[in-house]
Amino acid sequence: MMTAGCTKRFDDLNTDPTTFSGLTAATIPNAFAKAEYQGIYGDPGIYELARALFPDLWSQFFANVDPGIKSDRYVIVQDWIISQWSSVYTVTWPTLKQVLDATAKSQPEANAIAKIWKAYIWHYQTDFYGPVPYFQAGLGSLSIPYDSQEAIYDDLFKTLDTAVTVLKGANASMTPYGTNDLIFHGSIPAWMKLANSLRLRLALRISKVNADRAKQEAEKAVTAGVMTGNADNAFMDVGPNSVNGLNQMSPWEGARMSASMEGYLKGYGDPRMTEYYSPAADGLYHGVRNGLTAAQLAASSQNSPDNTSNVGPRYSLDSQTTNKLTVMYAAESYFLRAEGALNGWNMGDDAQHLYEQGIRLSMQQWGVTSSTVIDDYIQGTHTPDSLHDYLNSPPVANIPVKFGTTEAMQRQQIATQKYLALFPDGIEAWAEVRRTGWPVLYPVANSDNPEVTAPSMISRFNFLDYEYQTNGKAVQAAIPLLGGPDKANTKMWWNK
Repeated sequence: MMTAGCTKRFDDLNTDPTTFSGLTAATIPNAFAKAEYQGIYGDPGIYELARALFPDLWSQFFANVDPGIKSDRYVIVQDWIISQWSSVYTVTWPTLKQVLDATAKSQPEANAIAKIWKAYIWHYQTDFYGPVPYFQAGLGSLSIPYDSQEAIYDDLFKTLDTAVTVLKGANASMTPYGTNDLIFHGSIPAWMKLANSLRLRLALRISKVNADRAKQEAEKAVTAGVMTGNADNAFMDVGPNSVNGLNQMSPWEGARMSASMEGYLKGYGDPRMTEYYSPAADGLYHGVRNGLTAAQLAASSQNSPDNTSNVGPRYSLDSQTTNKLTVMYAAESYFLRAEGALNGWNMGDDAQHLYEQGIRLSMQQWGVTSSTVIDDYIQGTHTPDSLHDYLNSPPVANIPVKFGTTEAMQRQQIATQKYLALFPDGIEAWAEVRRTGWPVLYPVANSDNPEVTAPSMISRFNFLDYEYQTNGKAVQAAIPLLGGPDKANTKMWWNK
């Protein structure tokens, strides 16, 4: 099996971000592997700077007990986020664009799969900032205009539609890219399910601002076939030269279970807690509030690395070459369909059954095999725990798992259980917390960002200082597309 270790051969492809070298038939599959691994920020250095130091903290899958990590207090460190930006515009997209160009005429199935991956990487990118350079990115210009998030989402839907149409007419036994495809090894049916599930995700994302389009896209996705079982889950292969970044960071003493996750997992008696996190030195599970200052962290031994829970056992350093990276889970599709059903859309089932099936699949995915344990969880009436932490935090929320009797409670429950099932994908979790407002999370203890006042949540990355310096006219033209100032509290277009 080819791993992304082969992608080291592609360093020479992207030394100049304004020009592209051609691909041969033999190198196209390897280039696609490079775009997959980089596109999900798989490289440990980029994983840290694009995921661990920002959305993983802002989603509150983790909190940080290193006082030097100011991003846990909502500080957007420009020297860090430029790595995320550069990863997209000088590595991932130039590489994938070459694949798209090279396969456009002669390899329609490979081209369609590359288009699905294009939609995946760009929905991440626009959900970080809002407007970003999109339509003219990769064309060789040193000054690239920004495009509105609304226009980008519109094109992502069209891109997915085109790709699925091609794959529906393809020979399902074909395997474009073969084992160089790090996600599905070229399986056309699997890529179609991922495309439809991603379309469903994007449809719910825009449901507040374009309900008619959202309904149309969601129903089309479900009719075409989304992920329905754990065999459909999308994971990315790793290897000796393309490791899982979260595994590599596990020995570090910064990221720990958040207080919010502790409250939900303990209160619900969630059997996934032992998979998500490891016990602290006392053998028990302890979280920590996000946004503690250096003085607060030092004030109590409760906040030390030894006395808080690290990431779970499957994320140990020893497993960094075997523990696959998360792309998308089938369980998420059920929660999305459950929300769609509450919207009155045709999702193929009622909201309660879809909600419960999402929980069931997530439990099974993480190794919970007892149907009794799962059923008891689904029918559970316990609510999140209060914490005996440094701030003596009260319960983070007051909802049970058992499906409620009011639509308002049901929506909160669906969003909460989807959030718990998304672990460890902090990028998607942060997006959904911003969109839905759920689950209820503890406000950061301190915000050092004057643009975000607790208990408000940070809404976006500011545009890069580097872009103001080198692409200033385009950035200034992009600010009106935000619908507000270039600040961290300006909401996404889909969350207005």
